[in-house]
Amino acid sequence: MAKYKKTIVKNKPGYLDKNLLLINAYKDGLFLSENGSYIQIKVTLKGEISVCEITDKFQCNHLDISLREIGKRYLHLKDPSVNQMLKYFVLPEMEVERIFNNVRYNYLKAIYLSGLEPPSQFINACYNKAFQSLAGLKVYQGNTNQRKVNDSFWQEAGFISCAKQQICWEKERYELQRILFLIRDMNRQHTTQKYAELIAIKPGFHEIWTHPDYFEHILKGNTPRERVFRMLRGQGELSELSLDKMPPEINKNSYFSYAPCNVTEGPFVFRKNIAFSYFDEIRKIRSKDNLCNLQEKFYILDYLRARIDSRKSLSKFLRKAERFKSFL
Repeated sequence: MAKYKKTIVKNKPGYLDKNLLLINAYKDGLFLSENGSYIQIKVTLKGEISVCEITDKFQCNHLDISLREIGKRYLHLKDPSVNQMLKYFVLPEMEVERIFNNVRYNYLKAIYLSGLEPPSQFINACYNKAFQSLAGLKVYQGNTNQRKVNDSFWQEAGFISCAKQQICWEKERYELQRILFLIRDMNRQHTTQKYAELIAIKPGFHEIWTHPDYFEHILKGNTPRERVFRMLRGQGELSELSLDKMPPEINKNSYFSYAPCNVTEGPFVFRKNIAFSYFDEIRKIRSKDNLCNLQEKFYILDYLRARIDSRKSLSKFLRKAERFKSFL
C-alpha cells in the first residue's frame, strides 16, 4: 500500500480522511471507465491510501494501485507527480456544483438561442416555470382545472424550439441522479452533514448572494430544511439535527427542480479549495456588509447584476461562463 506521509499528510492535509472521486483528463466531469465505474480514493490521517472502483451497480471493488499509477492507467498521463494527481480528485459535492453550473449555462444559452431581448429581463425568478419546462421537469400548477400543457410555459415566455431541442438537459439530470445516489451511499454515517452541505450549495449560496432580505427572512418551521436555513443564518448548530436518511428533496427530480431561481438568477459558483465547505463559509457571514468575504473562498460569476442588455453582451458573458462548466 502506497503511503503519502510527506506529500499529502504534511503538505496537503485538506485531502485527508475524505472520500474523493477521480475526474477525467479534461476536467469536465467525473472519470468513468468503459464499464461505467468511478474511481474513489481515501487517504488516512497516517497517509495510507485506499482505492476503490465503484461499479455502475454502486459496488466497491478495492484496487492495489498508487496515485501515479491511477494517472497513467486511467488518465493516460506520462509520469504524473502526486501533487499533479491530487488536482484530479474532487469531493462528490463538487460534482453537484459542476452540474448546476452547467444547468445555469444551459439556461443562459437558451435565452441566447431564442434571441430574447433584453436578456437581463429573463434573468429573473419570474421565469422559473419556463426554465423548469425547458429542462423537462413537470411544472407544479396547483389545484386548478385550467391546467396547461407543460411546454406552454417556455413557449409563452418567448423561448423557441431550438432552445428545447438543441440543449441536452437530460445529461445533467442523469448525472445528478447518479451523484446523489453515490453521496447517499458513501455517507450513511454522515447524512446530516452531507444534507446540510447540499442545501448550502442549492439554494443556500444563491439566497445569501442575491436575496436582499436574507438575514431578515428566517423560516420558523421545524423541518430539516428549515432548520438548516436557520443554521446558515447563524442560528443553531448542526449537532442539534440528526438524520437517519436524506430528506425527500434530495433526489434527482426534487433537488433538480427545487429553488429554480438558483438557475434563473444565479450566480455561477465553485469553491476554490477542496477544504472549503459551503455550509461552514456561509455561516460565517453575519451581514450583507461582509458578503464580499465569500469571494475569498469561492469563484463567483454573477449574472443577475451583470449588465447583459443585448444578445452581443450575453454572448460575451457566456464565454466567461464557459470555465464554470468544468472543475476549476
